[in-house]
Amino acid sequence: MANPPKPWKAEYAKSGRSSCKTCKNTIDKEVFRLGKMVPATQFDGFMPMWNHANCVLKKANQIKSIDDVEGIESLRWEDQQRVRNYVEDGGPANTKAVTLTAMEYAIEVSQTSRATCKHCGQKIMKEEVRISTKPKGQGSKGLVWNHAICFMELSPATQVEKFPGWESLSSSDQATVRALVKKVPSSAKNDKGTEVPEDKQLQSTSRAGTKRKKNVGDDQNSKVTKLEGDVPTSRVGSTKNTSDLNKKPKDSDLESKMEAQTKELWALKDDLKKHVTTGELREMLEANGQDATGSELDLRDHCADGMMFGALGKCPMCSGSLRFSGGMYRCHGYLSAWSKCSYSSYEPEHVKGKWKVPDETNNEFLRKWFKSQKIKKPVRILPPSASSSQAANGQSQTSKVESLADLKVSIAGLPQESMEEWKGKIKGAGGIVHAKIKKDTNCFVVSGELDGHDAEVRKARRMKLPIVREDYLVDCFKRQKKLPFDLYKVEAIGEASSMVTVKVKGRSAVHEASGLQDSCHILEDGRSIYNTTLNMSDLSTGVNSYYVLQIIQEDKASDCYVFRKWGRVGNEKIGGNKLEEMSKLDAISEFKRLFLEKTGNTWEAWEQKQNFQKQPGRFFPLDIDYGVNKQVSKNKHSDADSRLPPPLLDLMKMLFNVETYRAAMMEFEINMSEMPLGKLSKSNIQKGFEALTEIQNLLNSNAYDPSVKESLIIDASNRFFTVIPSIHPHVIRDEDDFKSKVKMLEALEDIEIASRIVGFDNNSDDSLDEKYKKLNCDVVPLPHDSEEYRLIEKYLLTTHAPTHTVSPFSCDWTLELEEV
Repeated sequence: MANPPKPWKAEYAKSGRSSCKTCKNTIDKEVFRLGKMVPATQFDGFMPMWNHANCVLKKANQIKSIDDVEGIESLRWEDQQRVRNYVEDGGPANTKAVTLTAMEYAIEVSQTSRATCKHCGQKIMKEEVRISTKPKGQGSKGLVWNHAICFMELSPATQVEKFPGWESLSSSDQATVRALVKKVPSSAKNDKGTEVPEDKQLQSTSRAGTKRKKNVGDDQNSKVTKLEGDVPTSRVGSTKNTSDLNKKPKDSDLESKMEAQTKELWALKDDLKKHVTTGELREMLEANGQDATGSELDLRDHCADGMMFGALGKCPMCSGSLRFSGGMYRCHGYLSAWSKCSYSSYEPEHVKGKWKVPDETNNEFLRKWFKSQKIKKPVRILPPSASSSQAANGQSQTSKVESLADLKVSIAGLPQESMEEWKGKIKGAGGIVHAKIKKDTNCFVVSGELDGHDAEVRKARRMKLPIVREDYLVDCFKRQKKLPFDLYKVEAIGEASSMVTVKVKGRSAVHEASGLQDSCHILEDGRSIYNTTLNMSDLSTGVNSYYVLQIIQEDKASDCYVFRKWGRVGNEKIGGNKLEEMSKLDAISEFKRLFLEKTGNTWEAWEQKQNFQKQPGRFFPLDIDYGVNKQVSKNKHSDADSRLPPPLLDLMKMLFNVETYRAAMMEFEINMSEMPLGKLSKSNIQKGFEALTEIQNLLNSNAYDPSVKESLIIDASNRFFTVIPSIHPHVIRDEDDFKSKVKMLEALEDIEIASRIVGFDNNSDDSLDEKYKKLNCDVVPLPHDSEEYRLIEKYLLTTHAPTHTVSPFSCDWTLELEEV
């Protein structure tokens, strides 16, 4: 699969609907969460398995590298450091101090007057500073609340500056708490006058509220923060322990600048959350010509970026909108109707001038900010990981070379020139290329269509060796390390299910997954046949999806069903289907609604082949050939003009009636490895040839920049694999691959020609007498009592298909051939 996501995704929850896969509790809105990316089973793509950050970070060997986390640069600085420290320290072993402070205690300004201090028993009034403790022990629930002064009396040696929420306090509140620290002695004493150790002090604080019930009226964010050990974005504080603070960063100057920039950016986001509504955020983005779609958190991120660094210009390739993600600015538009834009930049162009605020706004915060903003905006400092990725083609660090040195691969199916190039790269990085698969081979790299009968492929499957595409090596060297195989594995069709039988009734066939192919047929209403197969292939995102839509009607009743089936081409483990019973009119209405939703075009536009245009990010319909002519032409010649005997005339009608032949093919098999979505029509195959012609012109052209040329080749490859579905779509980059695709289309064209009965064109104007002469074979009646007649009678009775509706002896064909 092309361009799979990073193994992990980090963000603050956009809603409170997700639940943690580890502790099974709800992840509330704006709580720091980590998602492990896994292939989805209900749709073609990847999905995150969300967890509270603490549930992941308390386990060892979860995140291997900081480069494996998408979105790390968009977190608050303290949470970025938590993840970095986890990776650098090799797990949670050195994060005990973090767990002790940041995970069990928090400080905040009380939002209500309902909580009671467990030390003095008095109410904690609204807007007073309070400190919470998560009780220890089995069965403990809720939180323990204390006035700041009461908490300091119990735990005078605790460093409250490390508690989550410290940085969200105002300067005056911070000064008040610091003053309390100075008033309280450094060690507390018990009733006997002896000093109490700090760890005992903390334990007593926790025990003091063990029996406290959960206060339903307390602020929701506050409860989630302490119960789960994760912090909402509005209350995040520093989580570094003492040893982390004493560490000397590799590049202290860059790190300090990054820290200052991140904190300033998040301070602005917090102000936007407090003072600006979601509607005002959208209006502000629209006023600056920016993309105004996304969740509340997304809009806040876009506005804060524009307010700090200036409005972004349009994408130079597709004029789409740019957004900051993955350590750089990326385009989220479409290069064409077939492809997403792949443009990205570390230094995008910004619109000159101030960030605009809608003229009609009454928001005092925005008005005040607009007057105070500077005309010249600073340049956004990139994360260290992004900066290092720019030098991917240069000298690699020792650790990265060692990662590539672990590659031990076997390669097959590549052109000789590409094979030698990869051998040189892999050996230069310290890796090994095996001519044949060995016991210590890491993976088997293939190109082009996967041949399930190839000896090496079968050996790889027996050894359960990962079979991956060339894209795996491309991404390994792009990121300068050995990557996991799971996201690059090639799907394989099982040998047992490689052939599918299609049963044709009327002018189409009911999909076998519906289970209704024996008792139902596709609804035909006049010229309309309510059956379509949609496809979409985008190599930039790895999407290779199909969508089957049918209206199925009972053979012996008027009941109708709308059937849908979707998934990834060639992979039955991904996707699903749905069958809904409804009236004929409702079924037609639902069919047309779904077709419009999936393609962006009306059903009539496709049916009449007028004004249908492929829409970006939408499916494209395929012309499937069921071997039945949708519009049967009438013979211009009358039977009265024929001089043939009646039995012979009836035989000639049958022999030269293409529809009769096709009716005899009501059951035919399809090789799903060659035609995964069905037998393609001639018009569909012609569209494939057109896409290949464009690819050939691009391969032979030197008129484009390399990056532009690559994007255009990907776009043409997307178009090819959308109209010619394949289990393994890939970018067609070389002449050998191009030639193999031409041969494949020629083979498909031969199949299509065979389905039209070669040599018998139903548009021919020849009379039946003339066609009889072209047989060059005399036909004479056959006696009923002859052995030949009884043998033919036996064959007719034993081989007649149950789908045929005409009796085999409705015509008296008592003929025999001579001079064959």
